[in-house]
Amino acid sequence: MPRSVFPLSRSGAKTYQLGNRRWRLVTFDANGGSFRLLINYSAPLGQYQAMLGMIDGGGTKVVAQLEKHPTHKGWHIHAACGVLDGVPAGIVRGPWLRHLDRARRANQADPATMNDEMAFGVAQRFFRLDKVPPLELMP
Repeated sequence: MPRSVFPLSRSGAKTYQLGNRRWRLVTFDANGGSFRLLINYSAPLGQYQAMLGMIDGGGTKVVAQLEKHPTHKGWHIHAACGVLDGVPAGIVRGPWLRHLDRARRANQADPATMNDEMAFGVAQRFFRLDKVPPLELMP
């Protein structure tokens, strides 16, 4: 995945490394902000992640991550709570971040059996992408 897809810092020096995962980027505007949603998964590893970032200049503030992976039990979320102005660019853990176990997503597909459309569908339902204007999709 090119650095420009999901830059974490204005300088472009920090980027999110996916390794050998399938991925898709969705960009959209909502509530006066511009957002990137990076959906990635690895069926062989049984891992899934949908990372929502708010575009902040040339960087990205990660405000929510929906995940399932073998090191945690079930679907869970890391979400920024409160005013997003205080959230720094990048993937940063701080007092604004909350970890929500199980995330009421027990009925989602197992990442080990996912394909590209199933992975997109999980993010589409969770982040309610049907409520935003037409989306730009990047394979």
